[in-house]
Parts: sequence; structure tokens; C-alpha cells
Amino acid sequence: MPTELPEISASRDMQELIARQAILGRQGEIIGYELFAREEDYGPLADPFLSSARVLVKTFSVFNVEQLLGGKLAFINFTDSYFDEKSLALFPPQQIIPEFTITEAPNRDFIGNLINLQKIGFRLALDRFEGAPWQVALLKVMSFIKIDTHANTPAVWEAWIHMIRNANLPNTPALIATRVETQAMARRCFEMGVDYSQGYYFMRPEIITGKTLATDQRTIFNLLNLLAEENPVSDIEETFRKDPGLSYQLLRYLNSAGLTRGQEIDSIRRALILLGRQPLQRWLTLLLFASQGSHKSPLLVVAATRARLAEMLRERSPLLESHPLALHRSFLVGMLSLLDVCLGQPMAGLLEELRLCPEMRAAIMHHQGEDGILLQVVEAAERGDIDAVRDGAAPLGLTAADITRMSLESMAWAASLR
Repeated sequence: MPTELPEISASRDMQELIARQAILGRQGEIIGYELFAREEDYGPLADPFLSSARVLVKTFSVFNVEQLLGGKLAFINFTDSYFDEKSLALFPPQQIIPEFTITEAPNRDFIGNLINLQKIGFRLALDRFEGAPWQVALLKVMSFIKIDTHANTPAVWEAWIHMIRNANLPNTPALIATRVETQAMARRCFEMGVDYSQGYYFMRPEIITGKTLATDQRTIFNLLNLLAEENPVSDIEETFRKDPGLSYQLLRYLNSAGLTRGQEIDSIRRALILLGRQPLQRWLTLLLFASQGSHKSPLLVVAATRARLAEMLRERSPLLESHPLALHRSFLVGMLSLLDVCLGQPMAGLLEELRLCPEMRAAIMHHQGEDGILLQVVEAAERGDIDAVRDGAAPLGLTAADITRMSLESMAWAASLR
């Protein structure tokens, strides 16, 4: 019998930690996120349906999915044992991809439910495809097929790709390689014909010997150092004057963000004074991640989420200082914690070149000090590690539920960046 959506009591509201993992295309563009839930009292939710139902209810009741996920797809996992197509029909099919983890051949009623979901506009995903005959039979109703590249050898999963591609289907489903942990594996997956890839490979730095910063990155580094060393506005203005493209981006940002306050901007100097040093430093740091190609870098979304969450944790902690300089520092620590991945260079050298203060370097490199503790909590929330979140929340005077709310808010903020 299908299970109805569980009733979620107000007393347990927001007691689960919602985490997400990006699904990327060939060019590094984000096409969607898989959403996960971890229960505060008991760790990972044992019942996949309960987990998914709570994620759905909380996501749609607390945040608009467009705001939270930036218009990307939300993959939500279900099993054949705990699944109710009438409950799923309460949610928008254009946003939600029901993803099914099935361990044995499904019965006729379950297949009928899948067909009904398809008829009302849902695109379906089959997780952990392993070439079983009953899985092959399901291909005709699936829009996405996920293949685990970590639990299987390349020869095995490559054979599955060929099997799906040669299945003579009216509409071949898109293939998603999962648990892709290295950039080399991601390249191999795409070379073998998968359409999308999922895993933390895009957050693992690929260090290339002798790689140097691009010209625009070098300019941003120079500006960040000028700001950190409190050089006069004239020096900062001169650097902008030498880079018309960067000057144009600054002026466009001021106008689009509504920061001109009705004033006419007749010079870079006026723009710099109007914006202020700390906001300029934040904008330039964001720009490092945003300028990695024609599309929005997935790292910008992750790094911006880290930055905003670190700032919010400090701001709302009753035990930490929350003056503007401290908030600004926590934001930068969160953002810069992925700088090595963004630029493909060792972190120690990048931080040395940026001439950051010792406290920020210690926080980023060794998770030391207040900002180091904040970064540990941020990374735990990113992984959905409820135990680590709870352990880190206590010294901040916060609860895991507090951090869940802030995590969702930071995701929404990062997704809204353009």
C-alpha cells in the first residue's frame, strides 16, 4: 500500500538538516541538485520516504524553490516501498524529479503509478542502474538514469552506458554519473557518453604545475591587496583605470544593484567612494569565482553559500562578536575557503599572495580560531553531517535547527546571484 505524506509536528519543525549536491553538465553548468535530509536526533533518516517528504514539505513551505535552487531541478529520492504518486502530485512537476532507488523487480501497481506520474508531467529518474532486465524494462518511462561510478569498475559501468544507448528506445534517457570524486573520472564519464555528472569532483583542486593567474584574476588579486593594506583610493582608482572591462563591471554592478542612490556616477573614484571598501572587497572576491567562464560557475554558488552562512552564523550567535568587521571577515573566510579549487593552485601560496592576516589564514588552512570553527560548521552543513553540525552548534549558542534555517537562507541568497 502506498504511504501517505507523514504529518510533521510543529515541535519538530526544522529539526532536519537539508543538504544538496549539484548535478553538472559537460561545461560545468548546474542543471539541478539532489536534496538530502539528516535528522537531528537520530542521524540519517532510515525511511527514505519520510526523508524525502520532509524535504519537499519544508522546501516548499519555507522557501520558494525558484529562489532556493535558482530555477534548477530538484532531485528527490524515493523507493518503491514508500511512495505515493498522489502526494507527489501536490508538487510542481516542472521542478521536482522523483528519483527512485529500487532493489528488486517492481510490481504492476508501482509501474502504473510511474506511468501516472509521467502523464501529469513528471520526469522520472532511476538511481543505481545495474543492467538488470527489469531495470532495462523501466528505461522507457525514465528521463534520467543514474549510474554509480564509485561502486563499479569502469568496464562495468561503461557497458551499462552502451546498453542504454543501444536499447532502441523512443526517447533515450539522460545519463548521470554519480559519486564522481575526481576531475579525471568526470572527464572519463563524459568521454564515455554520460550527459551529467554528480559528486564533489568539481570541488577538488586539480593543480597544474606552473599554472599562473589569468590577467583579470591578477588584477583582482592586486586590488584585494590594496584594499587589505588600506591604500589610498587613488591607488585603487588607478588599477581600475588600467582595466576598462573591470571598470565597466563595477559600474554595471552599482547600477543593477540599486546602489547609486539616485546619484550620477561620473568617475571610478566616485563609484569607489559610494560603494565603500568592505563591499568592494566582497564584490571582488565574488568576481574571482564568477569569472571562470560564460556561465555561472558552480563554485560561485557553493562558495557564496559558504560565505553567507559563515556570516550569518556569526551574526546570530549570542556568543561571538558581531561587529561589521568581524562579519566581513567571516564572509571572506567562507568565500576564500574554495579559492584553491577555483583557481587550481595550492591554497597556501594563494593566501600568501593575497597577504591575508594570520587569523584568516589559520581559519582557512587549519580551521583555527572563531572563523575556523564557523568554517567547520559550514562544511558540515554542506555535507549534511548532522552530528558535526550539532557538535559545532553548541559552542556558538545555536541549535542544529537554527543552522538548518540559516543554511537554507544562505542557499537562497547564493542562488539569487547573477
